Amino acid sequence: MACLISVNSYANQAPKSYAQCVACHGEEAQGNAELKSPALAGQSQSYLSRQLTNFSSGLRGSHQQDVLGKQMVAISKQLTAEDIAELSQYLAALPSVKIINNTEGDLKNGSRYYQGKCGACHGGQAQGNLSLNAPKLSGQSIVYLQSQMKNFSTGIRGNVATDKLGRQMAMMAKTTSGKELDDILHFIAQQ
Repeated sequence: MACLISVNSYANQAPKSYAQCVACHGEEAQGNAELKSPALAGQSQSYLSRQLTNFSSGLRGSHQQDVLGKQMVAISKQLTAEDIAELSQYLAALPSVKIINNTEGDLKNGSRYYQGKCGACHGGQAQGNLSLNAPKLSGQSIVYLQSQMKNFSTGIRGNVATDKLGRQMAMMAKTTSGKELDDILHFIAQQ
């Protein structure tokens, strides 16, 4: 279970289209582990824009078993290109919200596995890598990351032929599981 440490509220500066996002992602875009909703605050503008576009085009959330993705498809289809630009700019400008994940694992092994399998794309401290279009993983709830790793490894996410980045991640997700994945997630939680 994740615990939220609040930061400054930017709700009064949010674009009107963010109102429909608050229920799942929170007023500070901190996400909600219980709903498996990711933190959006501080994620790169290009990543946020790409994911909203991927949802609205069916590139993401189209798998029959992706219940949460289907919810995002329905919401994102209502957004205009201007809405997506405003939302992604607003969310990227928000300060990341510190989430405390109560995880257990071997930090040394987690670091080693993370650096070997994840760090080249997602950055050494899980800070993301804009030049490789890799999102920031630090500050994300571990519950959300676990659910996405499961979706990638089982073909629920990254299954569309034209989703090059999703397919790359799906391939990588299949290379780790069990204790190794727990240790990687423990490392990410400490960043």
